[in-house]
Amino acid sequence: MRPKKSVEEMQGYFVPMYENDWDIKIDSNENNYGASPKVYEALKNCSIKDISFYPFYGELSQKIANFYGFDINNIKVTNGADEAIQGIIQTYLEKNETLLTLDVSFEMPVVYAQIQGGKIKRVPFKEKWVFPINEFIEAITPDVKIVYLASPNNPTGNLIEENDLKRILDKSQNKVVLIDETYANYSGTTYKKYVNEFDNVFITRSFSKDFALAGMRLGCVISNEENIKNLKKVISPFSVNALAMKAGIAALEDNEYFFKLREEILSSKDELKVFFEELGAKVYPSFANFLLIDFGKKADFIYNKLRKANIAVKLFKKGSLLENHLRITIPTKQGVERIKEFLKVKPALVFDMDGVLVDARKSYRVAIEKTYEKFAGKKVSQEEIQAAKNLGGLNNDWDLTKFLLEKEGRNVSYNDIVDVFQEIYWNDGKGVINDEEPLFDRKIFEELSKDYNISIFTGRLRAEAMFALEKFNAVDLFFPILTTDDIPEGMGKPNPYGLNLTKEMTIASSYTYFGDTSDDILAAKRADYNAIGVLPPQDKSQELINSLKSKGAQATLNSVNEIQTILEQKNEAKC
Repeated sequence: MRPKKSVEEMQGYFVPMYENDWDIKIDSNENNYGASPKVYEALKNCSIKDISFYPFYGELSQKIANFYGFDINNIKVTNGADEAIQGIIQTYLEKNETLLTLDVSFEMPVVYAQIQGGKIKRVPFKEKWVFPINEFIEAITPDVKIVYLASPNNPTGNLIEENDLKRILDKSQNKVVLIDETYANYSGTTYKKYVNEFDNVFITRSFSKDFALAGMRLGCVISNEENIKNLKKVISPFSVNALAMKAGIAALEDNEYFFKLREEILSSKDELKVFFEELGAKVYPSFANFLLIDFGKKADFIYNKLRKANIAVKLFKKGSLLENHLRITIPTKQGVERIKEFLKVKPALVFDMDGVLVDARKSYRVAIEKTYEKFAGKKVSQEEIQAAKNLGGLNNDWDLTKFLLEKEGRNVSYNDIVDVFQEIYWNDGKGVINDEEPLFDRKIFEELSKDYNISIFTGRLRAEAMFALEKFNAVDLFFPILTTDDIPEGMGKPNPYGLNLTKEMTIASSYTYFGDTSDDILAAKRADYNAIGVLPPQDKSQELINSLKSKGAQATLNSVNEIQTILEQKNEAKC
């Protein structure tokens, strides 16, 4: 069955089906401290009657009314703030009427409006993340029926200033003004007083972020009595279950628990803000229980390090206004220390692949031999290949093959060389790439990752690099993994572009590059890296050692697995 057109055309909002076993989950703004102990006691003491019969909401509604300073008739209990928002939109938005919101804000109001067949008008931020009041006022046109405002806003963390809100209210007569105050208990700023001054104001609140009842799904609407009556016609009469109701009552009876924790959360937020700024990030002012942080090109690096530490944070999609931004919920004090520990600045070790991490004698070397033989009509020796490679200035094995053919007096088009070479080497993963063997010991690199950030910059194509690393079960060891796909044409080694890009994408106290050719060493020196030569399996000669050192290699390794010895020597020299 096809759904109605408005549903078929919308994207929706999808969540994971199963829980990941995160050590610290700070990607969804839940309260990491957990609910009041009184909540757990209340749930333990639930009776068969509580489960067997429909719930009565009078006591919970009165507790909420008392907490926020209203009459019970101003309160509608809901299944989370989501149902509160959905109920308001269902009650007041007609088909083809418009919901007005910010371009970057909580997305569920948009989803609910689209389900109703409503239109969406988004007001973009002119300045991150300052409420664009003048543009917002201009957008309040006759077709707008619902004005959605989140204060503090998610995910930007900014507040709406009261003077700005007054201007919106003055422009929004006969329109629903929905003020989502999910995070207001953290900001200490609320606009609930306007419920008594305007008959079109609806405040939504949640028990998820502050009272740590996200799993219970509990929220409410605060509005005038007539509006609440209309909402009760639309919202399911028993949508809040009895256990959630009991948990909410217990939480409100111990609201001092939250306000005590709030001070610790705000203190941790300040501590994390300083820490992330010291890492060079842009941390935006936040009045909620999270920080929105722009890490620039280093965002994936930070996200990956936290994931490896089993810490879940929110990384926004590429191509959006929030690209390179992370939203990080404030964890416990212990969580703050773990984040600081896992993100502490370490030295970076960057590796070439062929001849360093991967034995390419049966793959790239075979492809060079066979491609050469096809066009030259004769064989080329391994010694000739290595001699050409040692000359430097040949960015990849296609260039090297062309050089060898031209040396033999064969003028073959570059594209023909590439086509034949790739058919032998790659062939959609069925070529001689399958004959490659690793040159590194995984256990050694696992140990390295404790004290160093380890990454790759290689002249391979991305598909070929990932194929080898996946085959060797090593993808998780390196980040970032940069390949020839990531650099402009003509900017391969010895140009330092790729290694400079690695610097832009990572945070480290120093950088060392491990390569097996003079081009590797030259690129490292030009990027202001430390340079270490690694002798490939096919050439352990003194001639190569001398060549690498003449280009600036500080040392040479017979195998990349000797890396710990050279690093220990460097550390001793520093001491």
